Amino acid sequence: ASDSKLTEEGSAKFFVKGNGDSILQSKGILNDREISKIQAFIKINYQDMYNKWAEYSKQGFYNK
Repeated sequence: ASDSKLTEEGSAKFFVKGNGDSILQSKGILNDREISKIQAFIKINYQDMYNKWAEYSKQGFYNK
């Protein structure tokens, strides 16, 4: 997740688990409210996100 300029240094990094829960590794410049909003979005949409990612990978999602 990034600011409007899509800079790497200001970005937050989330790891998404198989059940849609996410772990915040790096907060970047986002505040707690923004992080909660992103995590809620991930929880609701993680299956669609997984399917879209898999479409772009010739080997599937992380070789699975």
